This record gives sequence, C-alpha cells and structure tokens, in this order.
Amino acid sequence: YNKKVKDKRIEKGIAFPTCVSVNEVLGHYSPMKGDSKTLQAGDVAKIDLACHIDGFIAAAAHTVIVGGDKVEDRRADAIMAAWNCAEAALRLVQVGNTNTQVTEAFGKIADDFKCKPVQ
Repeated sequence: YNKKVKDKRIEKGIAFPTCVSVNEVLGHYSPMKGDSKTLQAGDVAKIDLACHIDGFIAAAAHTVIVGGDKVEDRRADAIMAAWNCAEAALRLVQVGNTNTQVTEAFGKIADDFKCKPVQ
C-alpha cells in the first residue's frame, strides 16, 4: 500500500501502461517484448497514459495524425466523431442522467459522421 490515512491502508492498485495504439487498434495496446512498429506518415496514433495514486485513477489520451498532414477523409470523420462523443459525455455524465442517455448520444453522433461506435 502507499500510505495510511486515518489508520486506513490506501492500496496502490495496478499501474497503467502508457500505450500508443495505431490505426485499427482502438486503444490500450501493450506490445509484447520484441514487438516493434515504426509509425508512418498518415497513421492515426492514440496515445494513452494514466496513473493510480492513493486509490484514485487519472487518465488522459490524445489522438494525432502522424506527420501532421491535413486529413479530410474517413480518418477525420472518425476523429471528429470521437471528439464530439467525448464532449457529449462531459455534459451528460451527471447525477440524474443514465448510461443509456450517453449511449444514445454516441449513436446519434456516430450516425452524423457515418461511423459505428465499438461496443
């Protein structure tokens, strides 16, 4: 455990790896020892990192197009759909709302961008 607070042990928990997931890999990719991939211009890279401190988890992620080129194809649609879904979740996850409301918003946003959410 990390420490005691008011004589209660605060467990460390399990750490989170930093992940770089590329293209069709959705997220949380942790390669096996010896696996290697060189990023190519135009790849969609999702970078996730998180930590577990005093029993609480904090996570952050960002999606980038490798090489920084302007993207106007289906990759752009998927990235914008994901961004809009995250914004909807920030507004909908609150006391009194349900998971169903969030899921329905995700479905509408995905339809607008002609994408399909992963379940």
